[in-house]
Amino acid sequence: MQLPVTSSLHIAAPIPALNASMVILLNLVIGLGHILVAFNTGAYLPMIPHVAGSLGVNPAYADWTQANFFLAMALAFPTATWFLNRWGEMRSLLGAFLAFALASAICAQTTDYEWFLAARVAQGYAGGLTIPISLGVILRHYTPQRRNIGLSLWSIAAITPFTLGPTIGGWITDTLGWRWLFYLNIPIAILVALISAILLVGREAEHRHPPLDWPGLIFLLIALGALESALNSGEIISWWRSNTIIFLTITSIFALILFAFWEWHSTHPLLELRFLRRRNFLIGAIGLFLTALFFQGTMAIYIVEFQLTMGYSAWMVGLLLLPMAIFSKLSATLTQWFLNHIDARILGMTALLGFSAYSFWISSYNRTASFDELLWPQILVGMFLGGLFPPLVAIALSGLRGTAEMRGTAFLNLLRVCGQAMGIPIMATLWDRRLIFHEHFLTENNPSGKHFISTLMGHTILAKQIIYHAALLTFNEIFYIAAWGFLIVAGLLLLAKRVVFAEPDVRVRRALEELAEP
Repeated sequence: MQLPVTSSLHIAAPIPALNASMVILLNLVIGLGHILVAFNTGAYLPMIPHVAGSLGVNPAYADWTQANFFLAMALAFPTATWFLNRWGEMRSLLGAFLAFALASAICAQTTDYEWFLAARVAQGYAGGLTIPISLGVILRHYTPQRRNIGLSLWSIAAITPFTLGPTIGGWITDTLGWRWLFYLNIPIAILVALISAILLVGREAEHRHPPLDWPGLIFLLIALGALESALNSGEIISWWRSNTIIFLTITSIFALILFAFWEWHSTHPLLELRFLRRRNFLIGAIGLFLTALFFQGTMAIYIVEFQLTMGYSAWMVGLLLLPMAIFSKLSATLTQWFLNHIDARILGMTALLGFSAYSFWISSYNRTASFDELLWPQILVGMFLGGLFPPLVAIALSGLRGTAEMRGTAFLNLLRVCGQAMGIPIMATLWDRRLIFHEHFLTENNPSGKHFISTLMGHTILAKQIIYHAALLTFNEIFYIAAWGFLIVAGLLLLAKRVVFAEPDVRVRRALEELAEP
């Protein structure tokens, strides 16, 4: 993402100044819009089983609506610059939030799965556009003193909605119904769009007509779309025995090779792949992608499967995640302060080791755990969640400033959101495969296994117990795998060089770091 102006760049053409009341109102509106988009990423998770039931589809298909939402959001970040320069802040924000409202209206009303999936994709893309454009408004329109206030509010809005989302989303699901998430989106998105347009009209820089890297965008769209489709399809068909998945995988690899070749030689690349020649950027990028993949994948399994197999309501699952939301903001604040005093590699490894310990703890359940027992691991993970992503971003952006730092942030954003998008189907597929394995294992090793299979209807209690314990074993396995994944990423950080903060404006640097966080 390349924003128009930061403290490190030249100042745009003079524009009418915003008075104090307009600054406050614009702050509130931008913060509300950012919260709205971030809230829809977390609040939707506990709704997935209910969405599947309402639309009459398998829960695996409902997973696609969240995975594709993230994928569309990922594609929005590298294209936001073109919208910003071509149409300006006012028109871009107005169009993006109105598109978000329209997509939400379709999600709220439709009973057709295909329409719902398409609307979720549109919602993800429109929401993704608003995030970098909103940050650009703060960086360009505010004086340095007011910019600090704006960026502080941006920081508050960065992680809180995502962590509180599952709790509030669970309450909405059980109390009002899942469609009310989308009903509530409509007036808020329209309000943000209209007030932003009124405040920004006549205050935009001169519109430019920069070239968009259309070949690179098409190659990237094909590569990510085919790969995500292959991963999604893996939940319902038998992976490499399927010609469809083989075709999609080959198509994705071929398109990705073309994308890399084109971007490396392009004068106006969509993504600056040359950053991968920097050791810290490469390590930070890989670490960010894998961390987002494991984190989002296990989060989806935790929220969805606790409802489907453990019998928890959406509200109760949300309450389980509430300690994570409370402690994560505190740890995020401390991490931002520690980053200026402690090596980012140490902070990153500490957070990753904490997540690994949390995952090992979750994987140790071998009996029905009480609600109180389940709360303690969430307190632990909340203490480390706020410090999980900032050190990885700081490592990747080490030595970059100005436009280069912004383009690096856009690259990291794409990788982070792609990790979230791919983590959901990967973990869901792993869940399905291992669940079947454990069900067969428990059935075959049951003393009355053969008799059980022949008279299934007469053994409903035993059948439910086998399914429940198979789910518990699978749940443990997935978090055990994630624990080792976090450990590997922690070890990867040992190869990074010491971080150098090149951006002189601390607030701007923190805002860009938080832009690459969930």
